[in-house]
Amino acid sequence: MDEQPGRSESERSLIDEMRELGSSFSALGRTAFKGGRVLSVEVLRSIRAIVDRAREEIERIAEKK
Repeated sequence: MDEQPGRSESERSLIDEMRELGSSFSALGRTAFKGGRVLSVEVLRSIRAIVDRAREEIERIAEKK
Protein backbone atom coordinates (compact mmCIF):
# COMPACT_ATOMS: atom_id res chain seq x y z
CA MET A 1 0.00 0.00 0.00
CA ASP A 2 1.37 3.41 -0.86
CA GLU A 3 1.77 5.69 2.11
CA GLN A 4 -0.19 8.92 2.06
CA PRO A 5 1.54 11.41 4.36
CA GLY A 6 -0.67 13.63 6.49
CA ARG A 7 -3.65 11.29 6.35
CA SER A 8 -5.05 9.35 9.26
CA GLU A 9 -5.53 5.60 9.16
CA SER A 10 -9.30 6.03 8.77
CA GLU A 11 -8.80 8.41 5.83
CA ARG A 12 -6.47 5.89 4.17
CA SER A 13 -9.01 3.12 4.78
CA LEU A 14 -11.78 5.24 3.26
CA ILE A 15 -9.64 6.03 0.22
CA ASP A 16 -8.75 2.35 -0.19
CA GLU A 17 -12.42 1.35 0.03
CA MET A 18 -13.42 3.99 -2.55
CA ARG A 19 -10.73 2.62 -4.89
CA GLU A 20 -12.07 -0.90 -4.38
CA LEU A 21 -15.62 0.32 -5.06
CA GLY A 22 -14.42 1.96 -8.27
CA SER A 23 -12.71 -1.28 -9.28
CA SER A 24 -15.93 -3.19 -8.62
CA PHE A 25 -17.94 -0.79 -10.79
CA SER A 26 -15.34 -1.10 -13.53
CA ALA A 27 -15.52 -4.89 -13.34
CA LEU A 28 -19.31 -4.71 -13.51
CA GLY A 29 -19.09 -2.64 -16.69
CA ARG A 30 -16.56 -5.01 -18.26
CA THR A 31 -18.71 -8.02 -17.39
CA ALA A 32 -21.87 -6.41 -18.74
CA PHE A 33 -20.32 -5.49 -22.07
CA LYS A 34 -17.70 -8.15 -22.80
CA GLY A 35 -18.32 -10.23 -25.87
CA GLY A 36 -20.60 -7.72 -27.52
CA ARG A 37 -24.34 -7.72 -27.00
CA VAL A 38 -24.71 -10.96 -25.10
CA LEU A 39 -27.05 -9.57 -22.46
CA SER A 40 -30.68 -8.88 -23.17
CA VAL A 41 -32.38 -5.59 -22.44
CA GLU A 42 -34.26 -7.33 -19.63
CA VAL A 43 -31.03 -8.46 -17.99
CA LEU A 44 -29.54 -4.97 -18.27
CA ARG A 45 -32.69 -3.50 -16.70
CA SER A 46 -32.41 -6.02 -13.88
CA ILE A 47 -28.78 -5.05 -13.29
CA ARG A 48 -29.72 -1.36 -13.29
CA ALA A 49 -32.47 -2.06 -10.73
CA ILE A 50 -29.94 -3.81 -8.48
CA VAL A 51 -27.59 -0.82 -8.72
CA ASP A 52 -30.49 1.55 -7.96
CA ARG A 53 -31.42 -0.48 -4.88
CA ALA A 54 -27.79 -0.40 -3.73
CA ARG A 55 -27.73 3.39 -4.15
CA GLU A 56 -30.94 3.72 -2.14
CA GLU A 57 -29.48 1.55 0.61
CA ILE A 58 -26.32 3.69 0.71
CA GLU A 59 -28.46 6.83 0.99
CA ARG A 60 -30.50 5.24 3.79
CA ILE A 61 -27.36 4.29 5.71
CA ALA A 62 -25.84 7.76 5.20
CA GLU A 63 -28.98 9.43 6.59
CA LYS A 64 -28.62 7.45 9.82
CA LYS A 65 -25.16 8.91 10.50
